[in-house]
Amino acid sequence: MKKVLHIILISLFSLTVFSCSSSEDSKTASTDNSTSSSGGSGSDNSSTTTDTTAPTVTSVSTTADNQSSVSITDNITVTFSEAMDTTYVTTSTSDTNCAGTIRVSSDNFTSCVKMSSEPVSSNSNKTFTLDPYDNLTVSTTYKTRVTTGVKDTAGNTLSTQYETSSGFTTSSSSSSSSSASITAITAGSEHNCAILDNVSVKCWGYNGAGQLGIEHNYNMGKFGSMALLPSINLGTGRTATAISAGKEHTCALLDNASVKCWGLNTYGQLGIDDNTTMGDGSGEMTALPSINLGTGRTATAIAAGGYHSCALLDNASVKCWGNNRNGQLGIDNTTHMGKTSGSMAALPSINLGTGRTATAIAAGEYHSCALLDNASVKCWGYNSVGQLGTDNNTDMGDGSGEMAVLPSINLGTGRTATAIAAGGYHSCALLDNASVKCWGLNNFGQLGIDNSTNEPSLMSGGEVAVLPVVKLGTGRTSTAIAGGFYHTCALLDNASVKCWGLNNRGQLGIDNNTNMGNTSGSMAQLTGINLGTGRTATAISAGNEHSCALLDNASVKCWGYNGAGQLGIEGNDMGDNTGEMAVLPSIDFSEVIQEE
Repeated sequence: MKKVLHIILISLFSLTVFSCSSSEDSKTASTDNSTSSSGGSGSDNSSTTTDTTAPTVTSVSTTADNQSSVSITDNITVTFSEAMDTTYVTTSTSDTNCAGTIRVSSDNFTSCVKMSSEPVSSNSNKTFTLDPYDNLTVSTTYKTRVTTGVKDTAGNTLSTQYETSSGFTTSSSSSSSSSASITAITAGSEHNCAILDNVSVKCWGYNGAGQLGIEHNYNMGKFGSMALLPSINLGTGRTATAISAGKEHTCALLDNASVKCWGLNTYGQLGIDDNTTMGDGSGEMTALPSINLGTGRTATAIAAGGYHSCALLDNASVKCWGNNRNGQLGIDNTTHMGKTSGSMAALPSINLGTGRTATAIAAGEYHSCALLDNASVKCWGYNSVGQLGTDNNTDMGDGSGEMAVLPSINLGTGRTATAIAAGGYHSCALLDNASVKCWGLNNFGQLGIDNSTNEPSLMSGGEVAVLPVVKLGTGRTSTAIAGGFYHTCALLDNASVKCWGLNNRGQLGIDNNTNMGNTSGSMAQLTGINLGTGRTATAISAGNEHSCALLDNASVKCWGYNGAGQLGIEGNDMGDNTGEMAVLPSIDFSEVIQEE
């Protein structure tokens, strides 16, 4: 090998000597037109032309100027007239400050859209694609700006700053079936579900009993599995209008006002007249029947609890089925319903009181609640720690005649309710003055009253009447509530979110694991959750040790425990360490949507 290299080097040296010799001979035989170092003049006919032409922006797409109904998941693509130096084509990737040479803004560049990465080049470095970190906001106009800081490969900059004159406007969340926007969310024990804007359903997280409805029992949400997550087969032509996740089962209200439930079925909580678990085996979702709600009856709302389920029917009555150990089905006995042949047909409606009907329902671990047509609230089932709000700890609904005498909850003088929520062993009501009251188990401060005393339990009557409202912050009121197993969340009037109670996994979203609501002054110190710069919430849901929010840009963020992938992102728990909420990504459904 060394001999071969030696021969090659000798050959190269010979060629060099020959070339130099020929060059010198040529110079001697001709006039030297080059400028000498001593100051001689002449013209060099072999010199190259320097590129001094400034590059221009030739197009901005798929979001061109004046374009409307742009999907909130679209990328922004900028094309230049010539190849650019990628070093100088940058954007905002760390926050919403307007940094970089390509910027996208909805507020005249006071702030800019945060991108998931630096612009990706293509077309021989002429085209650059920007991928927003979160979905864009629905029905919003954005402009694109390219600064004079960009340079082409010859070092030339834009002669003047480029900016789209009118910008592009995103579509509403319901007008683009190809977008990955979300219209509803629900959090179960360790799994979550969402209704997408194409009215399909996707569930992720723990799947030990098939509660994700994808015909296997593998957890989904981590290790790249969200990109592979399929929509649930709800039946030919069927779509969903509402969704509720329980402990290990899920229920959907379908577009034809029927109900289907899948997952664990030990107690008949699926309402299919047997105790066969559904959704964890091949072909099971195709074969899953709708629930028999009674002759001619359909549903308007659903609620999935620990091991039971409830439906608000079209005649404003309520039916519950599944586990009935503590009377949570409200049928004056402890017989489980829905697990034996014919039991659903025989299931009676709940006696809510003479002339009373329901407008909303909620299901906890072993109890159920209804908001009645007169804006009062009744709860029944397990009452060990006062979760029924009846100023005692007597279970109701498990003995003959009990539902007929079940009292409404005393929410305070003149107070009525507009919404209800049931947690593991506590209940909450959103009142007519937009305040919140919670009662029942309070060992971690989930009632939000700055102590850990159960309200009401073994104390004398009248506890709920004098129960203080939750301190949501000066001037703040609530628009929605959600009960987790040992924590509670509220959507506030300024579209922010606060959670209180147990925080061992960061489920309160306050960047630590300190319980809140259980000590004096803690609710006053409770901060709103950082949902991302400029982001607000439109809906909330709370699970065992995690919480979720539907954001104003139709994306979803979940925080807390992530052991089974219930946060829908890679990695471990989020919300329990400093700075985590600021960098918490929204769940990415887009790749799956594009495949459908």
